[in-house]
Amino acid sequence: MDYDDDEGCGIRNVFRSFVCVALTLLLGLHVYSYLWGSQDTIEGDFGDIKYMVMQLTQGLSEMNREHERIRNELERMSSALPAMTAASGRVKDALEPTRRHTRQLMDMGDYDRQIADYALESAGARIIDTGETQEYAIYESSVGWALHAVSSLLCRECPGASAILRPGTLPGECWAFRGSRGEATIRLVGSVHVTGISVEHIPAHISPTKEISSAPRLFQLEGLSHRGDLHPHDFGSFEYDKDGKPIQYFEVQQPAAVGYHVVRFKVFSNWGHSMYTCVYRVRIHGELAPGQAPQKTITDEETIPLH
Repeated sequence: MDYDDDEGCGIRNVFRSFVCVALTLLLGLHVYSYLWGSQDTIEGDFGDIKYMVMQLTQGLSEMNREHERIRNELERMSSALPAMTAASGRVKDALEPTRRHTRQLMDMGDYDRQIADYALESAGARIIDTGETQEYAIYESSVGWALHAVSSLLCRECPGASAILRPGTLPGECWAFRGSRGEATIRLVGSVHVTGISVEHIPAHISPTKEISSAPRLFQLEGLSHRGDLHPHDFGSFEYDKDGKPIQYFEVQQPAAVGYHVVRFKVFSNWGHSMYTCVYRVRIHGELAPGQAPQKTITDEETIPLH
């Protein structure tokens, strides 16, 4: 609206300047006719110039009226825009009742009893791989460090990563890994048509340091046919907001036509901590695929049927 007003004022100023110039010329012609010119010639020129000024004045008036009409129309449309936006949101919610219901549940304090989490350890989910991710731990002795190093080499399943499948989310009850990049491959409780993922971190006010720069920031969710799948399905990339709610729900950006028994949670950055990243809880939401095979242990190259 301000731009339109500025533009209208600019046009009016141009025409006013032109009219002023034309009047100045008329005055000059009068002086010329009085001193040197022929009266008949000057009167003819004066009549032409006067006619031109009248035409320009009429055109300027019409432009002002058109500008006023357009401005009134834009103001009417602007006042109607909030109502149109609200109506559009109601239509979208009516067309997507399941997604709306899921978002409402994720805002509730006791949603774990109302929405299924297919990455819950007590229901049968497991961490089966953590890739090259290194756990972050503080050891009280060199023996403890040596035992952890040996266990990490012999077993790729990271025991600490299982914390992200458990309900406890008090300060320190998390999976901490070195740096800002890490991953965890999760065997779900069954073959699931994944529709969303939720990530949880403690709020800053209960953190002993009163800040949560170790919270994950950018992350990705993938669906795998087996642990070593080189061509996983990309459900999308997301960003956890450290200033938002502790539990944040993300709807998948690229839904899959099949269900997945294995998913991979990959973290690409945190909110600034230079030494480690902490992940407190990861939940996978969706619908259990019908007619799936019984749950079983998965080897590196074993293929899981997709449903």
